[in-house]
Amino acid sequence: MRSARFAAAAAIPAALLGCQTYTALPLDAEAHRAAWLGRSPSDEGVAAFARRLAAETGGGEAFDVADGLTLREAEAVALFFNPDLRLARLRADAALAGAGHAGRWEDPELRIDAERIIESVPEPWTLGASLGVTLPISGRLAVETSRAEASRRAELHRVAAEEWAVRSALRAAWLEWSAQRLRTELARGLLGRLDAAVEVTDRLGEAGELSRMESRLFRVERAARGDELRAAGARERELEHELRALMGLAPGAPVALVPAPVAAVGTTASADTATALGRRNPTLAVLAAEYDVAEQTLRREVREQYPDLTLGPGLATEEGDDRVGLGLSLPLPIWNRNRRAIAEARAERELARAAFETGAERLLARLAAAEIRLGAARARREAFEMEIVPMVEEQDADARRVAGLGGVGTLLTLENLTRLHGTKAALIDARLAEALAAATVAELVGPPPAETAPGRASP
Repeated sequence: MRSARFAAAAAIPAALLGCQTYTALPLDAEAHRAAWLGRSPSDEGVAAFARRLAAETGGGEAFDVADGLTLREAEAVALFFNPDLRLARLRADAALAGAGHAGRWEDPELRIDAERIIESVPEPWTLGASLGVTLPISGRLAVETSRAEASRRAELHRVAAEEWAVRSALRAAWLEWSAQRLRTELARGLLGRLDAAVEVTDRLGEAGELSRMESRLFRVERAARGDELRAAGARERELEHELRALMGLAPGAPVALVPAPVAAVGTTASADTATALGRRNPTLAVLAAEYDVAEQTLRREVREQYPDLTLGPGLATEEGDDRVGLGLSLPLPIWNRNRRAIAEARAERELARAAFETGAERLLARLAAAEIRLGAARARREAFEMEIVPMVEEQDADARRVAGLGGVGTLLTLENLTRLHGTKAALIDARLAEALAAATVAELVGPPPAETAPGRASP
């Protein structure tokens, strides 16, 4: 009896000593706000992360924000601080936390049985203790490990897709902001010319060489264009705020942003892009990884049909005599055989297959539409650069030369001035449309080959 009691008493504390403990971690909103306001692209952590990225992707410009933050440098900052990426990585960490513990044996089960004999006997207690240990002879744990590894890869691909989405959004927003800066500068230049024209027309009006109505036209146009400049400046500041938010920086973060050229880059032929999309698109990589998870899930459910053997060695005492026993337990797969789980897993695998195939169809259709849009935008930009803008500039130059000789009317001068401004603004829009279309093609195709593998350097 003492042997059985000792075995039971020793097993319980030994098991409890290996258990983890709970520690509370309350929120601290003020500390987080202070940390957010103190973020800066010049932090050493950001610079170290940018260097690791450059080493993994094969070079790139040196990370130095002292002279302003370029688009390439801003991508590293966004990958480091972007709030959506932080959540995506934490979701992945939560999913990956269990992957390292997959395939472990089930905990042993301690069972204690006690009986008391009612009749008066020298040893009235019958006590037994057994320890049930499940032997995974079905191979289920190995399959569970494979499924956990597939889930781990899927989560890494999902984070990589989120990173590419953030980088693509940042590039598009940077182009929008850069184009808006050009619009603001253009509006400021027009306002300068109108200021000069107002001075001239005021003098001519005072001298009686110009009617009051004609001189007022320039003042009206000057007031309207002044409002346009204010609106352009406000939109520029709004877009810059959006850029800082994409990078995870506070609105007042001490950093100057460097505009990017508003031009299309990185476009290739249609056949090349369609092939590259199949190899590099991060959304397709996620769908393929999810199909692998569904495949491994079905494999696991099929394996669940086969039973595991449970051994139950134990000690017992009866009427003062100690005994040693061994129990065996083996479920028989006769009626249930995990049929429901297998049927559901098989259907989920077909759903994952369809998700991949229809996802590829949609992406290829979007790519074809984006390339059509890119071709049209390129043709429009070329027409402005090669035909429309040169003609309008020539017309403006002729009008200014003749105006100096006193041979051009007030209305014609104002019309030439506003037409030149409108044409140059349309050229900025045409360049931006082409650049955004090219950026959409690049986003659909996916990151360069050096950056397609999941699990790259991350904060």
